[in-house]
Amino acid sequence: MRRWSPSDRGSSSLTTVILTPVFLVLALMAFQAALWTHARTEARAVARDAAALVARSGGDPAEVASSATSVLRADTDLVDPIVTVESNGSTVVVTVTGRAPGMVRGTASPVRVVETLPLEGFRP
Repeated sequence: MRRWSPSDRGSSSLTTVILTPVFLVLALMAFQAALWTHARTEARAVARDAAALVARSGGDPAEVASSATSVLRADTDLVDPIVTVESNGSTVVVTVTGRAPGMVRGTASPVRVVETLPLEGFRP
């Protein structure tokens, strides 16, 4: 067994003071990553639904973009969402951009999701 010596005084306090900020930063990074992943998942779901609405049901791209933007603003954590829907005659491309909220003010992470689907239906 090791005997206690006067030189060991305060070593556990020093270790705690040094390691606490490291663990706090790691925890904040994990929460920030979870917020970003959640916002990206929400954006991808809305983009996929918007692309399917235009590609399969023949929805108007401008109306679908407006509706998707209002859904993102009302029901998700995405900050300042912008939805663009483009159709070139054979495919539909839906782009959702915004920012995932941050744990600390000023740490919002950018989110960009692109979904592409072929247009379906009869074309002569």
